[in-house]
Amino acid sequence: MPSLAIHHVLDSLAVGGAETLVCSLARFQQEAGHRVVVHCIAASGPLAHELQTAGIPVLLHHAPSRRLTLLGLFRTFRRYRPDVVHCHNIAPTVLAAPVARIAGVPCVVSTRHGAVTRSRRRERKFWLAARFCWRVVAVSRSAAQQLAGGPWARPDKLTVILNGASVPPALGAAPPPASSPRPFTLVSVGRLHRVKDFPSLLRAVALAAAAFPDLRLWILGDGPERTQLESLASELGIGHCVKLLGARNDVGRWLAQADVFVLASLSEGLPIALLEAFAAGLPAVVTAVGGMPEVVQCCGAGVVVPPSQPEALAQAILDLAHSPDRLKALGELARGCYARHFTLERVAADYLRLYMERLAPHRP
Repeated sequence: MPSLAIHHVLDSLAVGGAETLVCSLARFQQEAGHRVVVHCIAASGPLAHELQTAGIPVLLHHAPSRRLTLLGLFRTFRRYRPDVVHCHNIAPTVLAAPVARIAGVPCVVSTRHGAVTRSRRRERKFWLAARFCWRVVAVSRSAAQQLAGGPWARPDKLTVILNGASVPPALGAAPPPASSPRPFTLVSVGRLHRVKDFPSLLRAVALAAAAFPDLRLWILGDGPERTQLESLASELGIGHCVKLLGARNDVGRWLAQADVFVLASLSEGLPIALLEAFAAGLPAVVTAVGGMPEVVQCCGAGVVVPPSQPEALAQAILDLAHSPDRLKALGELARGCYARHFTLERVAADYLRLYMERLAPHRP
């Protein structure tokens, strides 16, 4: 397989599911012998140091005006002559895809990591820019269907590459010895934002704890709703069993000590946090949004409930808490499902095939 010059373009390298996946993919591609560069159009972010330490250049294109940002991207693409420019989400595609084609990049690809936005204007801008792309990648079949129905969409450009994840760090770390039987532990990972609907999760935990007092919830992530969630947990009388742990770089350690992964989102693409939970052998209780149902149901490694229904979420949690044998079987299914379908190796191979489908006619 030839060595390629692959440039990834994204908003920033903040800590998030899509950003973590791009970083993991960039490192994997570099280890496979490709020449990888990462471009940020808004800010660098905390993950930039991680990539630079691995020898991957991170270039920041934030400028006082849009025109200067476009000019900076154009000059960089002309200087580096990448084989592939891979844009991630809307703004990077709108800015970088047309510039990359004008600069003579033979393969331009865009991946939409989340669901379709409510802004028809943003979706139209995206699909106008996507006309310069070889393919637009959706991370689940559900996301592809939503994208195909968007304003000015080009379904002929759509393809599906399911998300994947690397095994989270510290996954193998043994939990500290317990002096007494530990509580039944739920873990949820995500930004503390309205779309993740943590209020419904807290209400579900309050309902479940009334029938199963030996219950606790860990929430890993930070965001604008933290104060409101802390207040709601106190108001519901579950402040003692809910921990908001903030953004963590040791997610694997917490997954290794939990019993069930829970995500109560209102909208999703295919969350990396769910795939990392599968890698940890955790069964999942998730809402029927985005690509989560197709993943959980295809391998049978969890329970799907309707969004915004704390009662249904609480019942699913209680059913698993009272069924240790079923819990163990679901955990084994989750780990096997990850190994078969959601490894980073599989994602990297799928993207490489996509790149080469475009590049093969242009290379010896």
